[in-house]
Amino acid sequence: MSTDTDTDIDGVSIAQRILGAWELVEYSTTSDTGKVDYPLGPEARGLIIYSADGYMSAQIMRSGRTLYRTRNVHSGEMGERSEAAGGYLAYSGPYRVDEDNSAVWHEMAVSLYPNWIGDDQKRYVRFEGDVMTLSSDPLVFRTTTLSPALVWRRITPRAVRTAP
Repeated sequence: MSTDTDTDIDGVSIAQRILGAWELVEYSTTSDTGKVDYPLGPEARGLIIYSADGYMSAQIMRSGRTLYRTRNVHSGEMGERSEAAGGYLAYSGPYRVDEDNSAVWHEMAVSLYPNWIGDDQKRYVRFEGDVMTLSSDPLVFRTTTLSPALVWRRITPRAVRTAP
């Protein structure tokens, strides 16, 4: 019996279902004690895009970040730049799908967090209608185990607009 959370619903693979643009609904972590936290706040915003040519890009930010006093993108003061980067998560690169394990692997070609460059990170994929949840294996921080989950909603495709 097929359900909407199956990896292969009506013959449609993860590789096919994942394509396109998705808007962040929620980014949370759940501790081993059941406490839920929102690393970039409960109103975090983001986009993740999977292209048909095998590349992906993820951008997630804390809402309400402080604007730079200058209009030059590279000239913010150190504190402004630190706060901006601390409220932002971004990486892009090739991806590959593991249909057997309901997972997608993100290959970090570029990343705001330099330690991730060159990493391959597995995300488990679950679909429910137009919603996709990506999760990873639990992560241990000091004495706490956290299970991250990112919930995304498919963005309705729009026509490409041409310049006048």
